[in-house]
Amino acid sequence: MVKKRRKIKRRVLEMPLSKYQSICYKIFGKRASKSTQIAYIKRAIERAYIEVRPEAYIAYAWMNGVIGAVAGVAFIFIYLFLLPGMGIILPTKLLIIVIPAPILIGAMAYLVTMMIPESKANSRKKDIDNKLPYALNFLAAMASAGVTPALAFKSLAEQPIYGEVQKEAAWIYRDMSIFNIDIVTALRNAANRTPSIKFQEFIQGAITTITSGGDLKKYFFAKSEEYMRENRRNQKEFLETLGVLAESYVTVVVAAPLFLIVMVSVMSMVGSGGGGSSLLIMYMVTFIMLPLAHLGFAVVISSMSPEV
Repeated sequence: MVKKRRKIKRRVLEMPLSKYQSICYKIFGKRASKSTQIAYIKRAIERAYIEVRPEAYIAYAWMNGVIGAVAGVAFIFIYLFLLPGMGIILPTKLLIIVIPAPILIGAMAYLVTMMIPESKANSRKKDIDNKLPYALNFLAAMASAGVTPALAFKSLAEQPIYGEVQKEAAWIYRDMSIFNIDIVTALRNAANRTPSIKFQEFIQGAITTITSGGDLKKYFFAKSEEYMRENRRNQKEFLETLGVLAESYVTVVVAAPLFLIVMVSVMSMVGSGGGGSSLLIMYMVTFIMLPLAHLGFAVVISSMSPEV
């Protein structure tokens, strides 16, 4: 049993890297371990549930920046030598954009890579906030059956339907079962690394209840009811906002383009010599403005949609 636990612990500590990340770590690993961004990126990848060492991720970001800069140099070479050799002459004004391409592309690749953990953490936060009321119902039901908190979090960790809450519960149970950490410390660690303020408040309340000898079953039920009421209120507000968006959609995306197309068509028939520009406007409305408007409304509604 001890050997098995040691194997599991070793497997948890050894965070796997892809082949590309391994190459990045071999090249930049030593320098990355001395980076001033270690603390920031460690916090970010924990919140994002990315199983990569901080120095390995920084090395990965540096390598992406270097590759972006090399791509920028290749772009300059193509612009200055390859295209003229093929008889393609581009305006010299484009040199203002082409010359700084290595710096711009490299910096963009580096910054995008460093922003990925925070983006994933925000996505996890939204998923945790959406599924937390239902996960608390599960914990309350387990507490009603007389199950200990450790086994309750273990059972929650085996329920993938709860999304990122299930991963948070898995981390809590991992700390208790593999690292032999007491439940209060495991919960405190979970509160420090979670991206969700709601889940953090719930964990801190659970710590207070446990240390003060309170009734966890009542606490779970109370928080479940509180979050369910808040969830219903959020869904009601979303439906009201969705009604406003539906009216805006009909006005902006359906009625306005039809009115514009009819108006341009009439003006092109009445006027003289403006058929080419009128046709260009209709093409822009049909193939650029309308798809972008549809996409914009879809993205806004998708980002606002709460968990039902």
